Amino acid sequence: MNTNYIGEHLLPGQLGHFFAVLAFVSSIVATISYFMSVQSKDANLQQSWKNLARGGFIIQAISVFAVFSCLYYALYNHFFEYKYVWRNSSRDLPVSYLLSSFWADQEGSFLLWSIWNSVLGLVLLRTGKKYEAPVMTVLSLAQVCLASMLLGIYILGYRVGSNPFLLLRLAEENQGLPWVSRADYLNFIKDGNGLNLSLQNYWMVIHPPVVFLSFASTIMPFAYAFAGIWTRDYKEWIKPALPWSLFSAMMLGTGIMMGAAWAYESLTFGGYWSWDPVENSSLVPWLTLVAGIHTLLAFKYTGHALKATFFFFLITFILILYSTFLTRSGILGDTSVHSFTDLGMSGQLLIYMAVFAIPGFWLLIARRKEIPSIVKEESTYSREFWLFIGALILLIAAIQITFTTSIPVWNKLINLLGIKSLFNLQRDIAPPSDGMFHFNKIQIWIAIVLGLMTAVLQYMKYKDTPRGFFSRKIAVPTVLSLVITGLIGIFGNINYDTYGAGFLSAIYVMLFASVYAVVANAAYIFIGQKGKLRAAGASVAHVGFGLVLLGILITSAKKEVISIDRMRMLDNGFFGKDSKENPRENLMLPKNFPVQMGDYHVTYAGDSLAHGDAKTYYLVRYERRDPKTGDIAEKFTLHPDAFLSNRGEQGLTPNPDSRHYLTKDIFTYITAVPIKDESSDTAQYTKHEVAPGDSVFFANGFMVLESLLPKPENPNYQPQSGDLAVGAQLKVFTKNNEQYNLLPVYSLRDSSYEVIVPDTVAPLALFVRFSKILPKDKKIELQVKESDTFKDYIVMKALVFPYINVLWGGVLVMIIGFIMSIVQRVKANKAKSN
Repeated sequence: MNTNYIGEHLLPGQLGHFFAVLAFVSSIVATISYFMSVQSKDANLQQSWKNLARGGFIIQAISVFAVFSCLYYALYNHFFEYKYVWRNSSRDLPVSYLLSSFWADQEGSFLLWSIWNSVLGLVLLRTGKKYEAPVMTVLSLAQVCLASMLLGIYILGYRVGSNPFLLLRLAEENQGLPWVSRADYLNFIKDGNGLNLSLQNYWMVIHPPVVFLSFASTIMPFAYAFAGIWTRDYKEWIKPALPWSLFSAMMLGTGIMMGAAWAYESLTFGGYWSWDPVENSSLVPWLTLVAGIHTLLAFKYTGHALKATFFFFLITFILILYSTFLTRSGILGDTSVHSFTDLGMSGQLLIYMAVFAIPGFWLLIARRKEIPSIVKEESTYSREFWLFIGALILLIAAIQITFTTSIPVWNKLINLLGIKSLFNLQRDIAPPSDGMFHFNKIQIWIAIVLGLMTAVLQYMKYKDTPRGFFSRKIAVPTVLSLVITGLIGIFGNINYDTYGAGFLSAIYVMLFASVYAVVANAAYIFIGQKGKLRAAGASVAHVGFGLVLLGILITSAKKEVISIDRMRMLDNGFFGKDSKENPRENLMLPKNFPVQMGDYHVTYAGDSLAHGDAKTYYLVRYERRDPKTGDIAEKFTLHPDAFLSNRGEQGLTPNPDSRHYLTKDIFTYITAVPIKDESSDTAQYTKHEVAPGDSVFFANGFMVLESLLPKPENPNYQPQSGDLAVGAQLKVFTKNNEQYNLLPVYSLRDSSYEVIVPDTVAPLALFVRFSKILPKDKKIELQVKESDTFKDYIVMKALVFPYINVLWGGVLVMIIGFIMSIVQRVKANKAKSN
């Protein structure tokens, strides 16, 4: 007997799954039809196949957008009967984050990728011309693979994809649970699981669409390169491929740097780059794509490096798919902070990669002798020679990053193939203990070479460069770069000896290379381009690249942690043994108690909750005084926030806040807050009878009673008429040479009622009460307590990033340069076609 479930909204799911299947089928039709159009020798038959293929692709594009609409409709209306909706959204989620919940999980992100592929395909239908059929064959095949990720059906016992419209009660993990059999089970599901706290950020709204557009766009240079080999049209494909490859490099670079900006603004990496495996896996394809663009230019003007161009464009898309496998197979779960868990599609992702890698590289190898090449070797004074060398340097960088990032994959292969037992290996390959140094010690030299080559390459001519011409043109930029580097070195206080003096020397070499890249390319706009800025897209992009290198160098070399815990309050395992936080670089801020932090006095002034916002916002006031006059020279307030759970520090998900200056950023984030459900304080007050000049010792130091003050002024004491008040003026000295003042108050109100106002040294959790006056002994009674629970504080980390705007400005300049180059190439292609 079938159960009639109450309250379910089945239509959106049924429509969504129907369109997912339709997208899969129609993309197969488009792929086969485009393939037949390329293979057919009859012109009429070619056109017939092409018309059928266009119809199939348009239907699949419409279907993909329909799937998107159905899923978003279910999310917007909180239909928690769907597993995807329940798992990734909740009723309190702002509308702006519903899009984030759409692509927060694997099915939605694959759908987003498919949407961008559809958009690119529709553009190609209008612009592809003679390359439409072979290029669209590749793109349609990619849509087959992506559509299969959304099917969630079983074929020969193997589940193909994961259905985003799967009902919660039908999910495998819920089978056997009692509520599945209840017709009214939705009455017990009041809300969804919600979006991951770290993803509830505006960057999650804008970053994934850009990243997946960049992923989708890398198929364009791959498809054109594949089409060139497939159709044996080895040369002409480069004209339409060049604008697409520039667009793809621009989008992929933008996506990477948006991720870096997200990490800088909203995560707690302590910066914008941490060599996280997921970051690395997106950087590597960009390196190979840029290498391919430069070898393509070498071929365009000289006929050299065509085979290398094929290789770089093919490997770039394969690396994008490999990146997807790393991120979504769950294999990086122990080494990356933001990888997906495995949904059982690891094998499918590997098949997806093989579908493109095997035919692409098989054709390249099989037809390598047909690919045109020039027997004559390039001159070492030619631009194309050094373009090829630069491409090889980028490939070396990609190989080093990929090898280390793939250590979990190597371990899987070693275990799978039995190599471990064959050679009696005792343990898996361990990732580097200091990942930052592992990558930096190699990549810094690669960056130096690339910076130098970026500076000089444009001053060289294709085929050969007269020696005198080159030296005359490059002389002024070289001298100017040396002068600027010297000035920065002398007055900029570049000091990055974290890894020893040898690394510091590399820093200075990189400083020159970065400055050289900026100055030389800026000068080339006037020397080589005669001031024609519209034709200087490459130079502008190279200026941006130089600024990026310079920004990375300066911010890394001069980054300063100002939240130094000189009192060592956070020692003895405050953060726990598994925490990566350095306790000496975190400072406890008791509420309303100014604490010295670098040049600033910083005060935690409280926290608040905004209506409809799950975050807790912390009010942190910075104040800097003129050391000579004592006047306030600067003050501002930051609002770092955090998602909190009732598990205290264990449930803390912080988001930083920064103070932006032209020359620096002050970067602040919360690292710990008190546990809200602590047991009551068990510490007891200890009585001490003291006279002026006497000392009282406690665990972290001692205090001295300096004098007794009539009419004491204590913020917590409100005097009334008739009060007889005395304050105990105390000087507190700690083991770490810190000093504090205390003024507890004892008052007789109306000659009979005692008013005792304690005072506190919050950083020490020290409480002092003036409890009695002993006139016969000329002493007073003090009660002292060191609390074992202290609830009114935050622990915060603060860093100064000098000249961080050089980095972000370099990114913008590089993007502008790419756009200028794309426009220039598109106009040139149109002019030739006309």
